[in-house]
Amino acid sequence: MTEPMHLSPSPSMQMTDYHSRRLGLSFASVGARLGWVFLGKELVYEFGRTREEDSIRQLVTNALPDWTRTMAFLAPESLHSFQEEGREMEAFVVRLPEGEVPVFVILLLEKGLSLFPRVWEDLSNQVLTFCATGISLREKNLLDFETITEPIRKRMGKAFQGDTKSGVIAFFHLQDLSPFFKPMGVIKSQEILREVTATLHKETRENEFNFQMNPRSYFLFCPGETLDGANHRFGSLYFPSKHLILDYKLKIFPIDSEILADDAKFSSIFLENF
Repeated sequence: MTEPMHLSPSPSMQMTDYHSRRLGLSFASVGARLGWVFLGKELVYEFGRTREEDSIRQLVTNALPDWTRTMAFLAPESLHSFQEEGREMEAFVVRLPEGEVPVFVILLLEKGLSLFPRVWEDLSNQVLTFCATGISLREKNLLDFETITEPIRKRMGKAFQGDTKSGVIAFFHLQDLSPFFKPMGVIKSQEILREVTATLHKETRENEFNFQMNPRSYFLFCPGETLDGANHRFGSLYFPSKHLILDYKLKIFPIDSEILADDAKFSSIFLENF
């Protein structure tokens, strides 16, 4: 029915063998016969096999728009039940607590096998680490760019619907963290990423938002802020992580509703820093 170590990351993720196998072992450890990861509408990782793959894939394709609008985080829902090789199987879908781009996991288990909330949380951490690392290694193709940035553009547009008509985007491009991932392991690598995010959260005001585009690229959108104000706020910002002070490059761009509405201008800002 399955090939337990059948692993198939999407070519666009360009995953290392290390991270691909770590995620495969995570699926195997919870008894999954099949494990899929969807980043937005894109299937970016496959573990295991079943003869019902086409049926499950069609169910997912049809339901993704509704899941994106209504599904709660870490609340597994039954997707499909069937019998295969004398065993009752049940497919589940769970939405992970991601940022702007929806992340869904499809998991096929023997019917009656339930996972404790802590198990779903642990699996979520493994999957999100895979996605974060994989996005950082993606090629800059148009599909990936639109998947990541279109929800961001819509959210920015809402900030310019009131009295605020302009602002800035501050991009923080950190040093390459991938050399730390393998020797430090998944848990320690996650701690580095969480500390970077925590530093940005402290700098984010109530009407602003930040987003991690990949392990090296973060941005902070500041409606109502000026270039001088942003340079003053972020010019001396640093990212401590354990015994490290992470090096980074800072770029600040002005943005308003006119730039946001112009595909060429908006794309030029984000493609350069994607």
